[in-house]
Amino acid sequence: MIKNKKILKTKHGEISLPSFMPDATYGSIKSITFEDAKSCGVKEIVTTTLHIEQNIGSNRIKEMGGIHKYFNWDRPILTDSGGWQVFSLINSKSGYSKNAISDLGCTFVNPNTNKSSLLTPENSIQIQDNLGSDILTVLDHPILINSTLKERRESVKLNTKWAKRSLKKFKELDNAKLLGCVIQGANDFELRKQSASELLELDFDIFNYGGVPLTSGETWRNDNYTGFYHEMLEYVSNLIPENKIKYAMGVGQPEDIAYCVEKGWDLFDTVLPTRNARHGYIYVSEGNGDVNRGYKNLKYDVMHIKSKRYEDDLNPIDSTCKCEACSNYSRSYIRHLLRLKESSALRLLTIHNLTFYSNWMKLLNTSLSSN
Repeated sequence: MIKNKKILKTKHGEISLPSFMPDATYGSIKSITFEDAKSCGVKEIVTTTLHIEQNIGSNRIKEMGGIHKYFNWDRPILTDSGGWQVFSLINSKSGYSKNAISDLGCTFVNPNTNKSSLLTPENSIQIQDNLGSDILTVLDHPILINSTLKERRESVKLNTKWAKRSLKKFKELDNAKLLGCVIQGANDFELRKQSASELLELDFDIFNYGGVPLTSGETWRNDNYTGFYHEMLEYVSNLIPENKIKYAMGVGQPEDIAYCVEKGWDLFDTVLPTRNARHGYIYVSEGNGDVNRGYKNLKYDVMHIKSKRYEDDLNPIDSTCKCEACSNYSRSYIRHLLRLKESSALRLLTIHNLTFYSNWMKLLNTSLSSN
C-alpha cells in the first residue's frame, strides 16, 4: 500500500514515485529516439557510466555541456557507478587474469581495447559528476552467490568502505545532485541487515537494493523465481525507513514491480521492456494476448507477436493502447516487419512496451494506493 506519495526533486525536474526508468545503456534507448521515449510517457532514464566513459569520455561530454545537452534530454538522468559491468567482467568465465578487486578499487582490462583501467569509488563519482547526471550512484561490491561466508562478509565491509569514500568525494563536488548507496549482502539476510545499518548511518539521498547476486552458474532468479527473490526484497525494504527513497535496481517484470511497490520500493529500472520488444515479446492489457499474468487484482497479458496466429490479424496490438504502434498498424503488419527484421518493427514494438510500462506505473499509483 502506498501510504504517502513521494516526490524526488532533481535539477531537471521532479520524479513522482513510484517510477520506472528505462535503461539508456550506451546513451540511447535501443531502437527509439528520446523524443519517442517522451511520447511513451517516460519521465527519467538510467545510463551506464562505464560504457559512456569508455566509448566517449566524461571529460569530453563535460566540455560539450554535459550529458543532458549531449543526449538532448531535458529530464532527470540517473547514472550507475559502472561497478556492475566491471564485476560481471571480473567474474566472467572469460575474465582476464589481470582483473582484480582490492581496497583501492577494481582493476580490469577492457576486452574491446585490451587496455588496463582502474575504477575507484572516487573516480566513479568524478566521472558521473563530469557527465552532469542528476542522481549518482556509489561504487558498490556485488558478490557471487556461491561465495563463502568469509567472502560475503568481506564484501559488505568493502562495500561500506567504498560508500564512505564515494560520499566524501561527492561532498567535495557539486552537491546540488543526489547520491544513492547500494545495500549488498548477497542472499544472506544478516549481512543485508548489516549493510543497511552501516549505510543508514551515512548521509545518502537514495538507498538501493543491490540486485540479484552475481553467479558463475545458474542465476538466482532462475533458482528462486517466486520465493526467495521476493522475500529478500521485502526484507531489505523493511530495513529502510519509510521516509527514505528506495530504489530496487534491476526490477523487473510488471508483476515484480507491483509487488515491490506494495512493499515500499519507489524506483525501478530494467532492460526487459525494450529487450523483449526486439524479440517480439509484447506486454498488453488483459484479454489482448496469449498468456495472462499479473499481481493480485492487477492483470495483463503477454503476446508473442511472431506467432502464426497473428499472420492475418488486422487488429491493433492492444485495443486499449493509444501508442503510435497501436493507433496506426495491425498485428499482421508489425509481425510481417519483425519477421523481415525491419528496424521500424523494433521501434514500434519498443514504443508500445514502454508505453505499457508507463501506463502500468499509473495503474499501480491508483490501484495500490486505494487498497
